[in-house]
Amino acid sequence: MKLSILLIICVLSITGCATRHVENSSGYAKQNDVVVFESSQELKSNPLSCVAVFPLTVKKADLKGAELIRRELHAHLAPTGTRLIALQRIDAAIKMTDNSLGDQNANVAKLIGCDTIMVGEVTEKSSSYYGVYSEVRAGANIQIIRASTGDVLWQSSHTAVIRGGGIPFGIGSFVMYSVFAGMNLYGDQKVWVVQDLARRIVLAIPDLAYRGEN
Repeated sequence: MKLSILLIICVLSITGCATRHVENSSGYAKQNDVVVFESSQELKSNPLSCVAVFPLTVKKADLKGAELIRRELHAHLAPTGTRLIALQRIDAAIKMTDNSLGDQNANVAKLIGCDTIMVGEVTEKSSSYYGVYSEVRAGANIQIIRASTGDVLWQSSHTAVIRGGGIPFGIGSFVMYSVFAGMNLYGDQKVWVVQDLARRIVLAIPDLAYRGEN
């Protein structure tokens, strides 16, 4: 009985609870429990003193999903102590900035007083159902750049997955997995997978700490 409960928990849990963070290693890029990242020598020598999380781009028309990932990245950066620029302030500065006057990112960064900005693209935000198995996925390519120069200080690409159900071995497990697969697509799973994505990405950024005002 205990073994069955443990198996159920494992099936329903977010893939890769023991997440590994690997720098500069393409061999791990396709593994869901590994966050691959790359840090510049500049960042290693001079850790971030502030971060401004800019709106993420998205391939499909899911602006709400992109904004949710952005908010969760900001939220998971907050406990690190690194000085953050309020999202509302960033959005207001973007609206005030004329796109025709040079690099918009650099102009906005200057206006908000933070030259290190987080930008990126949502690569995946989807759910799939296969009767006895389902997945909820969220993925993004994220960079931290120095806006004034365009230099990439840090970058990472990751996809978080929540799975429900599994391979049935009898009529009993078929019914059970069918129920779990369906349940996986409801409730807060789509929010949880985004939270897990943001948590994993932020944990891969080195030496985050409060460093005072610029």
